[in-house]
Amino acid sequence: MSKNFFLAVFLLTSASFFWSGNFFAGKIAYLSDLTPFKLGFFRWLLAMLILLPFTYSEIVRNYYYYKKNIVLMTLLGFLAVTVFNSLTYISLQTTLIINSTLMASIAPVLMIGFSWLIFKTKTTSLQFAGIFLSLLGAFSIILKGNINNLFNLYFTSGDVWMFTAVVSWCLYSVLLKKIDNSISQLASLEVMVILGLVFIFPLYIIENYNTSFLPTQKIDYLIIVYVAIFASIIAFFSWNKGVSIIGPNRSSLFLHLIPIFSSIWAVSFLDEKFSFFHFIGIIFILTGIILSNIKKT
Repeated sequence: MSKNFFLAVFLLTSASFFWSGNFFAGKIAYLSDLTPFKLGFFRWLLAMLILLPFTYSEIVRNYYYYKKNIVLMTLLGFLAVTVFNSLTYISLQTTLIINSTLMASIAPVLMIGFSWLIFKTKTTSLQFAGIFLSLLGAFSIILKGNINNLFNLYFTSGDVWMFTAVVSWCLYSVLLKKIDNSISQLASLEVMVILGLVFIFPLYIIENYNTSFLPTQKIDYLIIVYVAIFASIIAFFSWNKGVSIIGPNRSSLFLHLIPIFSSIWAVSFLDEKFSFFHFIGIIFILTGIILSNIKKT
């Protein structure tokens, strides 16, 4: 396997790790009354300001490319920056992290569907096998190794919001293929962030019109810094670059690492015990990822 493949594995794994922390950050934000669009607005505003000095010259250099593809860049910014993250935070107000993670587990199937619809992408039997095994692994962790827990889950408005967020994310990931790989990944991310902020800003104003427009607690600022730097800049850059190397279908399987990392967060910060079903889930997920990335000759 090439060096680029291993680079993609590292990047996509890193993105899943930092996004797993985003679920916890969103839940903590809700408990501290940090509203979804306020969190989303300051998250991306800070990310934009951090990226600007490093991307300004590249954006200017490729101005005509972005102008020519303004519809695509706007759609990508809207789907990833505005819709996906905001709806994820909204979902965590009325549903459990376990339910949100369950919804996220359907992402690979949706990505394959969108890839086929938009690009007529072929899918191998090994990829389908990988999806099946990784789904089993994700469900093993989500259901704590007990199938009866599936029947104890109830679906709330938050689950519907999360499903919509996942659809948005899958469409975004597939459409990334339309971006010219020779263009700076960070510059393209910055353009998406700027365009996404245009849509978030009025929602942020409406949401906080009768309350404080600024975060009110110290933990709010810590949450914003984490999601801005790690769950936004680093994770999105890693994901975009990884997808550009191995494509959306193969990349999508790495999203099943999120339940694994979420369990690690829980063990580390919530004093939960690592159980046997976690181990079984990890084996299935890693096997699925490996199978999906084997190329037939």
